[in-house]
Amino acid sequence: RQLVAECVADDAPFGVTLIKDGPEVGGQAEPHLVGVTARLRSVVPLDAARLRVETEGVRRFRIATLHHDRPYLWANIEYPVDEVTDVPEALIEEATQGYRLLQRLRQTIESRYQRDPAVPGSPGALADAIGAAANEVAPPDRLQPLLEMLDVHHRLESAVELLNGLVEFTHQQARDVIAQRWAGVERRN
Repeated sequence: RQLVAECVADDAPFGVTLIKDGPEVGGQAEPHLVGVTARLRSVVPLDAARLRVETEGVRRFRIATLHHDRPYLWANIEYPVDEVTDVPEALIEEATQGYRLLQRLRQTIESRYQRDPAVPGSPGALADAIGAAANEVAPPDRLQPLLEMLDVHHRLESAVELLNGLVEFTHQQARDVIAQRWAGVERRN
């Protein structure tokens, strides 16, 4: 609660990292050194002890120094720079088409339609968007290496591997939703 109050007061982001070792609550935890800054989008008090927060990931960071002198962990951080190498146009096209398909399938599930779903303009941002989309399905230990990759070419290759499974999973979800929509007696001929 203190961290959220400070972030709201200062309009500041906070860091999110995957726990490498230790408990999530009630004990000393060791985080992975690479995480993402997150901005609070909304904060809703649920009761005296709980909050419902909605966040948006902003920027990758690396922990330089970790501190334990507050009720929550905090760190001095640095923002790593992507290593931009030549990314094959075919790989960018595969990632772009797969990401568009994923967005269309998700829109189908939500009964929405958008002619041309937005696709990030750079290969690094596209890889990050695919990783964020996979967050709902892939286990965190599968996504952490993607977050830590600074070589854009390799990150996009790894993201496309995730994307293929994610599209299959989302396609099945869309089929199930469509079947439920048209399953009622009143829908049969």
